[in-house]
Amino acid sequence: MKIVVDLFNQHSGNFSELKRLSSLAFINGADVAKIQILNSERIWGDKSREYLELDYYQVEEIFDHCKKVGIEFLATVFTAEHLEWLDKLGIDKYKIASVTSSFKTQSPEDDKALCREIIERKKETYLSLGFQSPNDFPFGLKSHIKYLFCIPKYPTLLDDEDLINFPDKFSSQGYYGYSDHTLGLAAGIKAYMNGSQIIEKHFTFSNSYQKTNEKGHLCSFNPESLRVFRKIITELSILNQ
Repeated sequence: MKIVVDLFNQHSGNFSELKRLSSLAFINGADVAKIQILNSERIWGDKSREYLELDYYQVEEIFDHCKKVGIEFLATVFTAEHLEWLDKLGIDKYKIASVTSSFKTQSPEDDKALCREIIERKKETYLSLGFQSPNDFPFGLKSHIKYLFCIPKYPTLLDDEDLINFPDKFSSQGYYGYSDHTLGLAAGIKAYMNGSQIIEKHFTFSNSYQKTNEKGHLCSFNPESLRVFRKIITELSILNQ
């Protein structure tokens, strides 16, 4: 299982902390460090998360930093302009968020155009399905589209009613991986046992950093839990050989 850590809001607008998070993720067992190139007004209709936005030069710097550290870089984009930034950096692997794949930002038509542009490139694309009905794959089952089962609640409790739709067998049900917002490690371990190829989960210095506009901390890996999770799935992979 590939571990993708989402560093989205966990840096709280401090760019130096974003770089430190990516290094710490690598040290503790993550395979991929993912950022989200936000546009607060596009997603939420206001400037409440503007302090989390990155400019092109910051994206370039965190991309170069990840390359030096040795951790793969991935980015979620929400606008055509930000897709052009990835092109400029030579990045041809993409992540589409649930809010975009379901056309739920402030500009649904632009969401549709962005999804179409990315998917028509036929490059590897991780696509979260947080707002679709179970087993609804809106862009068809194509080899380059890696659908992620997702419940977009921050955090998702382990007795949440929507977890009843958790895939029993990921690949045979059309899912490639799991975008995890649950508390703790149990759901991620279950995903591994059920055949998920990747897990995407937020990563934070501390789960206690939860704020009104930073709701991912509680459901994040922290350095210790990431290290434990990596150890568990490594041991399980040995048992399954």
